[in-house]
Amino acid sequence: MLKAVIFDLDDTLYDYQSLNQSSINALSLFMQERLGIPKNLFYEAFNWARKETKIRLGDTAASHNRLLYCQKTLEYLQAPPLGLALDMYECYWGHFLGNICLRDGAEELLRHCKTNHMKVGVCTDLTSHIQHRKIRKLGIANEINAFVSSEEVGAEKPAEIMYQAILKKLKATPKEAIFIGDDLEKDVVGPERAGMKAIWLHAEKSGPYQTCPSLKEVKGYLNGCR
Repeated sequence: MLKAVIFDLDDTLYDYQSLNQSSINALSLFMQERLGIPKNLFYEAFNWARKETKIRLGDTAASHNRLLYCQKTLEYLQAPPLGLALDMYECYWGHFLGNICLRDGAEELLRHCKTNHMKVGVCTDLTSHIQHRKIRKLGIANEINAFVSSEEVGAEKPAEIMYQAILKKLKATPKEAIFIGDDLEKDVVGPERAGMKAIWLHAEKSGPYQTCPSLKEVKGYLNGCR
């Protein structure tokens, strides 16, 4: 019997990709206004900073830290690394959180889970602080029964410890849970390896995986699992 539904957060419950890009664009304009940095030079510096951070830190929550990206962007530009880093960070996340919204079907799906007495978990990479802020801005904090971030666990998906941690918090066995997300390896292959069912949010049917083109179609599949 299905007792728990576990969601990825980024690019699952909301559109991360477009929001991330528009937030970087907002940061580019901020840097043009504050330091007169041309757009192409800003992107050169920012992309270097992001790549350098990920190379140094590997698959850790800290490798996504926008404050590190901002600090290293300033270092690349040979500007004082602490002068604007926090302002850049607030510019990025101010735009991001000011424009975040749930994907179509997400609110109805969460309500369906609650009505049918299925616990809801969120299992996500990235740092806990910013993921908490996203969930609060999305207005779904009270709909979530359990939350696990890669920061608290010390490893990122598809490390099995991530799935074990959220199952433990939800007091569910792998066979009683289903994982929903957009990333094939992290949200489908990893959970299935851990013994769960999984739904891949993907536009087309692909191989042996259960796919749904959007969250709107997931409710019918969940009903079939019960």
